[in-house]
Amino acid sequence: MARQEETRIDGRGDGKVLFIPNMEPYCVKLMAAVFKPLGYQTHVLQEDDKALALGFKHTGGGECIPCPTTVGAMLKAMAEMRVTPDRAILFMPTACGPCRFGQYVKLDRMIFEKKGWGAVQIMSPSAENAYEGLPTSARIRLWHAMLLGDVFRKLACRVRPYEITAGETDAVVEKYMNAVAELFGKNAPLAHIKETLAEAVAAVGKIARREEKRPLVGIVGEIFVRSDPYINGDLIRRIEELGGEAWLAPFAEWIFYTMRVRSLLVEQSGGFLKKVAEKARSWLEKNLVFEKVEREYYDLAAPLLSQRREYPVEEVIAAGEKYSPWQFEGEAIITLGRAELFVKRDGAKAIVNASPMFCMPGTITSSIFPALEKELDAPILNNFYDGSGDPNKSLAPVMHFLCNAG
Repeated sequence: MARQEETRIDGRGDGKVLFIPNMEPYCVKLMAAVFKPLGYQTHVLQEDDKALALGFKHTGGGECIPCPTTVGAMLKAMAEMRVTPDRAILFMPTACGPCRFGQYVKLDRMIFEKKGWGAVQIMSPSAENAYEGLPTSARIRLWHAMLLGDVFRKLACRVRPYEITAGETDAVVEKYMNAVAELFGKNAPLAHIKETLAEAVAAVGKIARREEKRPLVGIVGEIFVRSDPYINGDLIRRIEELGGEAWLAPFAEWIFYTMRVRSLLVEQSGGFLKKVAEKARSWLEKNLVFEKVEREYYDLAAPLLSQRREYPVEEVIAAGEKYSPWQFEGEAIITLGRAELFVKRDGAKAIVNASPMFCMPGTITSSIFPALEKELDAPILNNFYDGSGDPNKSLAPVMHFLCNAG
């Protein structure tokens, strides 16, 4: 029997407004454009202090910060845009495992019904089946959008810390991001999107830069908080302001991870025929769609990102498995594994582990990182965010040391 949430995902928007949380600004901008040819009016939820306060008002106070952030932004947007509940759809993926993320959909539904908004729909693909349930064409184009968002963010992070004219990198990247979003919105051929990316790489490559070497800082942790500038206090730019260059673990990493876990679960407990079918399915998906597309985009961006490619998720899991079993699902294992690879292979001088307050995977990794810090001989900062204070102040002494070390 299909999951209840997935029965709502039929690829026909019928002019309804699809509200998408601003999980990662580069990726979400392009993902929102993908839904437009399917008949949705898309709106990326804007986060601010008012939205967060509204979210806290309707939640219990013990939820991790992405929960009140997303539902508060949704409530605020519906009120300001005067969208009636029967025209509103919230895009809220879900997951299983030792994390409250799997409960967001249920809590959102309770909040909507309490307000008399029972007609609001929730589009909720699940990590349990690697987010299948969306129309195949949309799922493929969403994957392209996600990868492109990661690439555009990396282009910005690779060049912006060294630009001579402040703001030039952001302006160039935004120009080409808008062009790609327009192509997705028109359901243009993917070949045109690839051509635009190649043009973007060339344009960013022409930006005048200072000749200097900055310490590389890897960012890992819970996928929403590490990727959301509003919640994490603009962590990437804070690192840049303090003299570093940031490399954020990619948004696409989570999709690769969920696909791999599904295969591992079948390998562990499935029958012979099921294992054979899973191996075939996994090989086809990885080699014909997922890894193939990733290689294509990183090849196009190679003039600037040849040293910023990602590792196969199997290597990330293998690195993390020294500290946590893969059967314990969630971000913990890839947070630990990617941190090790950042330092040992990519030459990162420090790691920031960004997590929501009360985050179970974040609590687990923060308890393991002190030992890993000694092993790697690199500082690891465990920053927890709840929408208040300035957890990023912990960066100042570390960056001062790294920037002035002989």
